Amino acid sequence: MEHTQHNTEVLQSMNNPKREERARSLLDLIELKMFDLELAAWFASVVSKGASFITGSGPGGIGKTTTMRSFLSFVPQNLRFDIALPDEITELGQVSSCIISHELSDHPPATYLWDQDLRDFFAHTDNGHVMVGNVHADDLAEIQKEIVSDCNVPEEQFRKINIFAFICLEGGNPEGRVKDTTTRRIVNRVFYSDGESAHKLVYTDADGFTSAAPRDAESEAKCRAFLEESLKGSERTLEGVRELFLS
Repeated sequence: MEHTQHNTEVLQSMNNPKREERARSLLDLIELKMFDLELAAWFASVVSKGASFITGSGPGGIGKTTTMRSFLSFVPQNLRFDIALPDEITELGQVSSCIISHELSDHPPATYLWDQDLRDFFAHTDNGHVMVGNVHADDLAEIQKEIVSDCNVPEEQFRKINIFAFICLEGGNPEGRVKDTTTRRIVNRVFYSDGESAHKLVYTDADGFTSAAPRDAESEAKCRAFLEESLKGSERTLEGVRELFLS
């Protein structure tokens, strides 16, 4: 595909060479027990079908950005990865794209989106693009207030973000930036919309999937088999996992 090299470079740019850190893939997060295979396979399945998604957590350092990036390995092959930066968003979307925001927030750094930039970002949902981002929030109602009420994003555009996934620490201290690596990060709640209806709770860490969750047994089985097989290998980069999945 024409976007393959560009998308690989975008994924590689998500590493942190100053700290000699590699962005963690979904395989890493499974090994860290943040995801079990059922939940990981579900995410891989729905994202591979073109779902838009936003991850959230209250404190910093919990893993919302890491989780968001890990899902990018499963975005449909025909989509170009575009980074949404302030004052440049309306120029995106000339081709079918996965438009990625570093964060939807009213605080620094300057790459974050708010007010008009946030409205421009959500306006692309009307054009059929896959939208990806993360927020400092641990509740759907809080996000909806910030985006729809405070920033005047139309409710119908908000609903086109199919998935809101929230990450927390299991038994950890919820206050401040987390330094304790002994506590386990988990996805504790997932909300889903078909793009038209209001979001519904489809998963909790305590009870698993609800009856409202969209399930495709065949697709999830294929994704689970891919993850199980890939866990036996050594490839863990975002771009490497994407290459394996697409092949």
